[in-house]
Amino acid sequence: MVKRVLGSVFAAVLFAAIGFSCGAVAQGKWTQGAPMPTPRSEIVAAALNGLIYVVGGLTRQGGLTTFEALDPATNTWIVLPPIPEARHHTAIAALDGRIYVTGGFGRIGFGRVLNTTWVYEPESGQWSKATPMPGDRASHAMAVADGKLFVLGGVADVPQSVWSYDPATATWDTSWTPIPNIREHTSAAALDGKIYVMGGRWSRGNLNVASFFNPKANTWTRLPNMPSSRGGLTAGTVNGRIHVTGGEELGGGLTFNAHEVFDPVTGTWEVLAPLPTARHGLASATVNGIWYVIGGATGAGGLTYTTLSNGVEVFVPAPNN
Repeated sequence: MVKRVLGSVFAAVLFAAIGFSCGAVAQGKWTQGAPMPTPRSEIVAAALNGLIYVVGGLTRQGGLTTFEALDPATNTWIVLPPIPEARHHTAIAALDGRIYVTGGFGRIGFGRVLNTTWVYEPESGQWSKATPMPGDRASHAMAVADGKLFVLGGVADVPQSVWSYDPATATWDTSWTPIPNIREHTSAAALDGKIYVMGGRWSRGNLNVASFFNPKANTWTRLPNMPSSRGGLTAGTVNGRIHVTGGEELGGGLTFNAHEVFDPVTGTWEVLAPLPTARHGLASATVNGIWYVIGGATGAGGLTYTTLSNGVEVFVPAPNN
């Protein structure tokens, strides 16, 4: 049985507040959504059938089993059955009507890296195990293309390896062309059969590298660099463009609110209205062309534990964006 948590405003009020006749800038506008019930960082999110599912996360107590969903139509949160295995720095994707969650760090600290694959069935409200990944992996990204789940980047024995999971055969394929630029704390978004991998970090240094993977050709293509380097960011597809925001700079203890957008048609980056609250370890998903940016922490590194966020900030693009 699920528990529904009411937001402060309902969808009709929300959309009225962000109507373009009410002073929205030409690029679009940010507004506030209903706060997530559980403040947490190092989370991931995926949209399925109009809901945004958010799983796991990191608090001072370690990794979480928390599983909650936002219903943008009513601006309410639903508390769902917890994932059986606590985790943070995991990855999530929706495929064939199910939610898949892979890898991450376990409940305590950053020592135990997981290889497990969990599947959530919304109709039954049940979790089950799928075939484990070929190895342990955390701080990675996952996206869907060509009917498969693709796992890229992250902390792993062979971090440049690319793996895919085919639900039809319940098998993993490790034969893909490796990612050219090793990175963890990265983010990915799928568009037109390709997977765009944005930023991340390696050896504690942030990257501005952007590239896409074409599974049909098994090739990687380098894109123009992101305007800013960042790890711990989030990426999403909105109306045919890739949006990125958030992140942290470990050395300087900073979090970022820069909002940058890549247009695959023109091959160019554009800087849009910044995320209202700078944070890292955040998650995002798109429903009906609207981008929902969720949770994270406003302090970088060790400050994460005392600056956990349950904020939801919503970007509605202008008609030409």
